[in-house]
Amino acid sequence: MNKQNAILILLLLLPLLFVLYLFGPFVLMSFIDSSWYYSEEVDIGPLDYSSVLTKAEKAGYEVEGSWPWPGNFSGFESGDVPEVRERFGSAALVENIRLNYDEDSELMVFVCEDESEARSGTCVAVSNFSHSDPKSPLELSEFPDDSWMLDKFGLLFGRDEKASEKHLESLKKAAENQSWNAEIQVNESPDFPAVYAYLMENSDNSSYESGLGLNAYPTEVFLKDGKRSGSVKYSIPQAKVATYDNGNRYIVELDSSGKVKLEIVMPVGSSGESIPKEEYQVFFRGMFEEMGLSPEAVDSFEFFHSSSRIW
Repeated sequence: MNKQNAILILLLLLPLLFVLYLFGPFVLMSFIDSSWYYSEEVDIGPLDYSSVLTKAEKAGYEVEGSWPWPGNFSGFESGDVPEVRERFGSAALVENIRLNYDEDSELMVFVCEDESEARSGTCVAVSNFSHSDPKSPLELSEFPDDSWMLDKFGLLFGRDEKASEKHLESLKKAAENQSWNAEIQVNESPDFPAVYAYLMENSDNSSYESGLGLNAYPTEVFLKDGKRSGSVKYSIPQAKVATYDNGNRYIVELDSSGKVKLEIVMPVGSSGESIPKEEYQVFFRGMFEEMGLSPEAVDSFEFFHSSSRIW
């Protein structure tokens, strides 16, 4: 090949390469992209969370997420508290309890965790937010009054005065060798129904706060005369149930409080394609029925369609 021919070929290839550079990704994405249907979250009302997931597994659906498998997530049983059961479902757990002495100091109870074991007892900690040096031990003068502490130990773990005195003594001793706060581990689990009843009786207002990011579960805050008297953070189990039909992946995301989202992911290369509304509604109704949910609830979902999951 002489030099003239090589230059001619190069001149012909350059425009082609430029076109491929500009439009090649779009052409490629059309082969690997897929269409997508999704709904907003809908509260379908109370449900038996564990039973729903058990039925889903028996129906052959894929089940993944946080539901009461051992060690899946930590928290205390909420017990028979109607307000909590009605709002979050019977599978919800209590992640932590905070009892406020004043604006600066509080007593906090939560499940202890370590690398080898998800559940390893109950941790109790005293904090004082006016403690200026996070590297220094908490002074005993920064603790709530002894009478308040003993009363709260009795509320949390029973009315055994000697046990309460022992817990308080252990906390004060722990403060000598720890920084920022004082923390101990006890064998008892808190009596949450008693704690909740106390917070309800000793507050005149309550509201819910939600954090940001993953596991941003709700915190119920109790106020008395505008001041925080305590709070409870709840763990709400969540799961994803999925199956396939004609290559389309149908997904039901739900939590124990009854909040549900629906999704359909069409196969690779389906960009721009669609499914008739009657078809996917019928399929979701069938899933709901097999999971023990009301098939009629599917009608309350509004679906949005995107011809691409990438752009």
